[in-house]
Amino acid sequence: MSGAPAACLGGLMISTVNVRNLVSRAKKRDQEAFGALYDEYVDPIFRYVYYKVGNFAESQDLTGQAFLKAFENIDSFEMRDVAFSSWLYRIAHNLVVDYFRRESKRENVPIEEQPTAVAAEGNPVDTVIADMESDRLYRALQKLTHNQREVIVLKFIDNLSNAQVAEIMGISVGAVKSAQKRGLLSLNKILSDSSGTDYLER
Repeated sequence: MSGAPAACLGGLMISTVNVRNLVSRAKKRDQEAFGALYDEYVDPIFRYVYYKVGNFAESQDLTGQAFLKAFENIDSFEMRDVAFSSWLYRIAHNLVVDYFRRESKRENVPIEEQPTAVAAEGNPVDTVIADMESDRLYRALQKLTHNQREVIVLKFIDNLSNAQVAEIMGISVGAVKSAQKRGLLSLNKILSDSSGTDYLER
């Protein structure tokens, strides 16, 4: 629909009106409508889970669980309270937290099995994500604080805005900016220490 408000998620541009219509139909257990929502959001949700968990198979399973929970509980979702994408991220986040509570060890998949991370042109970590292996980025991210890692994954891997990240994490936009700044400085040091190259210097 020309001129309709749109929400950008992970490079996607989808009409807010269309999302509302799909959610309304999904609330009536329209599987085709929920399938359309799944198709729009599955890739960014998977990337978010993957860069938290680091295991390809587990990330696929957790992503599937997230959408199953969303379908089972979609009656409780209200568009006026939170964006549908943010609601999905919160479900995924809670599943990841539960996963780490259950698991004492994490297993990284071989690099050739890992998904390719696509960064937005011109963002502060574009060179890192474009030029380095996903495994190396994942390992570096694990050395950041929880909030720093969460902000960087949501902003620079899933390409969300500060406002969207704040909504998902339940913090202020100012706190997002602070975590981003500190996270990028730490990530820059970690990567430069391991390679001798200052990837994030601008």
